[in-house]
Order: sequence, then C-alpha cells, then structure tokens
Amino acid sequence: MKIYEFEESGVVLDASSGVLTKASGEPVELRPQSREVLRVLVTSPNRTVTKQEFSDAVWDGRQVGDDSLVQCIAEIRTALGDDQRSIVQTVPRKGYRFSPPQAPKGHSKISRKTRLALPVVGLVLAVLAVLFWMRGTEEKGLPVVAVLPLDDLSAEPHQGHLNDALSEGIITELARFPQFRVVARNSSFQFRDKPTDVREIGQVLGTDYVLEGSQQFDGMRLRVTAQLVETETGAHVFADKYERDISDLFVVQSEIVRHVASEVGQALLSDMPERSPAKDVDSRLRGLQARNIMTQLTRENWQKAIALEETSIREEPDSAWGYIGKSLMLIPAAVLGWMQPRDEVLADASELAKTALRIDPENYLSHYALARVLSRQGKHAESILHFERAAKLNPSDSIVYIGMSVPLLYSGRTDEALAALHKAQEVDPLHGDWLRWQLGLAYWQNDECEKGLEAMQSMASPPIASNKALAAILVCLDKTQQAIEAMAKFLETRPGYTLEIEAKSIPSDWKPDGMYDLWLTSMKRAGMP
Repeated sequence: MKIYEFEESGVVLDASSGVLTKASGEPVELRPQSREVLRVLVTSPNRTVTKQEFSDAVWDGRQVGDDSLVQCIAEIRTALGDDQRSIVQTVPRKGYRFSPPQAPKGHSKISRKTRLALPVVGLVLAVLAVLFWMRGTEEKGLPVVAVLPLDDLSAEPHQGHLNDALSEGIITELARFPQFRVVARNSSFQFRDKPTDVREIGQVLGTDYVLEGSQQFDGMRLRVTAQLVETETGAHVFADKYERDISDLFVVQSEIVRHVASEVGQALLSDMPERSPAKDVDSRLRGLQARNIMTQLTRENWQKAIALEETSIREEPDSAWGYIGKSLMLIPAAVLGWMQPRDEVLADASELAKTALRIDPENYLSHYALARVLSRQGKHAESILHFERAAKLNPSDSIVYIGMSVPLLYSGRTDEALAALHKAQEVDPLHGDWLRWQLGLAYWQNDECEKGLEAMQSMASPPIASNKALAAILVCLDKTQQAIEAMAKFLETRPGYTLEIEAKSIPSDWKPDGMYDLWLTSMKRAGMP
C-alpha cells in the first residue's frame, strides 16, 4: 500500500483506497462523488482517465454534465493543495491524470512524533511558500500577456459608456490561471490611444502576447473584436468577433478569456465550469465611472462618485459592486475629515466590505476593500490575510501588493513588505507614484534611506501627503533644511496640522518597537508644529 503525503495541505492519501486524511488522522471532508472521483484517479496513477470512465465508475454510466465532474476535481485539488494543477492534471478534451508525488512513503502509518511535528513543519513551509510566491519565482519562464484597453468605436451618445469594463474583466479573469502571467492594467493601459507597434509594447512590458481590439455599443447591442498578437513576430495568433446584448457583457468576457487561455496557456480551460451570466453589469459600469471621477480627488468629485455607488446599492442590492465602491469611498472621507467621527465612518466601510464579501467571496475587490479598511483600523494581521486572498484571486493587480505593504510595514515585516512591492513592480512594469511612495517608506524603515530618497524622487507627480515620508527620509540622511522644505509643502495644504494629530493617525503599536517614536521625532525635526 502506498501512502502519499502532501506538504502544502498537510494531508495524507491512501493510494489503494483513495481515502484522504489530515496529518492528525482525521478524515478530510469530501462529497461522496468527489471521494469516488479521487479513488478512480489514484488507483490509476500516471494514466489519463477519460470522462466516460468517470461516468461509468462514479455515476453508473448515467450521462451527467461536465460541471459535476469539474466541481469534484476542483474540490479534490483544494483538499490536496494543488493550486498549480500539477497533481491532478487536465488532459484537454480527454480527461484527467493523477501524477503522484515523486517520493511516496511506503508505510501505512505516520509515527506520533512525525504527526506532532507536521504542523510546525507545515507552518515553516507556509512561510517559505509566501515568500517564494511574493518573489514570483514560480512564474519565471511563463508566457506573459498584456491586455490593452479596447478602442471605443461607439457613436457619440454611447461613447465611454463601457469605460474599460471589458478589458479589466479580461485581465482579472486571465490572472486567475497559472498557465501565464498577466501585466497589470496600470502598465498596459498606458498605451491607450497611442499608435505603438505591438513589438515595441512587448519590449517595454516584457510580454510575449498582446490582446487588442475594439468595442462598439449602440444602446442595446455590443460588438467586440479581439486579436491576440505575438509580440516577437507581430503575427496574429487569433482574431474573433462577438455580438451580444449589453446584459451579456460578462459572457463575452468569458469567451475571450477562454480563447486566449487555449492559445497561450496551451491547455483549454475545459475544467472551468461556465459562469452564469452576471446580472450586475450596470453596477460594474457605475463603479468604473466613479473610479474615473476619483482620479482627481476633490470633495466635489467624491460626492459625485459616492452617489453613483449608492445608486448601485439601491437598484442592485444583490450585486457586490456598489458595496465595494462605497466602502472604498468612505476611506478617504474618514482620513481627510469629510465625514466624522473617523472610527464610525471606518466601521461603516467595514460593514459594506463584509456585505460585498458575503455576496461575492470570489471577487478579489471584496477582499481588497475589506483589507484596506482593516489596515486603517489598525487590524494588521486580519488585513494581511485579506490582501493575500485578493492577490491569489487576481495576481495581476499591483494595487493589491502595494496595499498589502502597509500593514506588513506596521507589523514590522519589512522584508515581506519590500517583497510585495517588488512583486507589484514585476506585474506593473510602468508602475506609478503610489508604489514609489511605499518603496520610499519601506526603505526608510529598513534604514536604507538613500534607496528611499531615490524612490521618492522618481515620482512623476508626488502627492502632497508624500512630503511627510520624504521629510522623514531627508532627516534620516541629515538633510534637515531639505526636510523642512518638504514639510512646509505639506503644511501649506493642511493648516493647523500638528504632531498631536499625526500621533493619532499612525498606529501606536508600529513594529519594530521604537518606529512610532522615530517617525514622530522625524516629523518634529522636519518642522511639524
């Protein structure tokens, strides 16, 4: 009898029966069909088991939809910790293959000493896995895809109606799969309306493929063209057209994702069940409109943007988008004093994010919104968990890694914060000022102030608030006069701001010990009253 141990999930598999147990000996909960599918797989290792064989063995030859088998496979992969799909492998259009670990254990029992040690070993492995994941080492050599914003060919009354909904949705969905890497929208969208050759885009972004195309909306019907182009040669890999009602926006998105995946990932996503058509297109479009308005952060723009999100909550209460948007809108309102008291506003933002999470737990922005609020509330450990979940659901969005660096820094996990920021740089080659700002802070906390100054000085349009971080770095480098000048720029826009206010706005438990006092001392030396 062969026993396989899976370090990632800490479970043990009996290859003769397909029984799955935890390291403690407790059985792993699986639905009856999933247990049978697992038994069929492991009793035929390294062999492709066809869908018909599964049907005969598990469902007594009854014809069932592909979704039933797909759900069983997904449940098994989750139990085994097989995120990379290397243990239960998909064989496109045929079936599945069980590829056992290289070193099966030739015994039927695990000693008590080993069993007690497994949780500790698992914890160490988990930490190492997080560090490896943040460095992106597992992604080296994977094909890289950039999705450009679609050209809007709609007539004047309808132009801009879709914003970037389709392109962003494609980026988010493609990023879920390990067959390739996807460049963050912040970088790929910088080529909007620029007549740039795809070969040049490939060189700038380090991509192997570019997805480009157009969209046209006439008030009812949506027409989309999409072309996947190989950047090295400029050759078209595929081109297709789609015409649907606007309510089928996400269906078009899904079809394009599958087409790109089958060409680039070299494995059709046949094990991915079809998603039911989304009913919250309007809320998604309002959210994108609100975000565009908020690119210029003024109170007037904020009022317009939050009104859009409140409309979505009122008209589509079963959609997560409105709750996500309003939650994120309340954070600057609390920080900038537009709504008070601060703690109550953040509590409302937290409830909105939790509502979004209950409605759509697989939406990475539900986790991101909650993580941002928790970070502002000083709940660092819980915030990091939701940032990590958001990054797993969408590893192509640099704002998740940048946001994650904040609670990591306050928790004293400076090396991990820097790793998250370097990951953001990797997925977002043309990264913006927020990333440079956070890098400056991380280097300051790591006592690498020269690097911190270099990061801060590379910002294209430094936000006024970033002058505090710049002042702290300049104090660190004994450039006191320059620090005073940087602080003066900040105080010009925040008359009446004092050290007392600053002391309340940063976590008093800032790790490692002494960082809280060091920051306030730096602010005082730079001239904060």
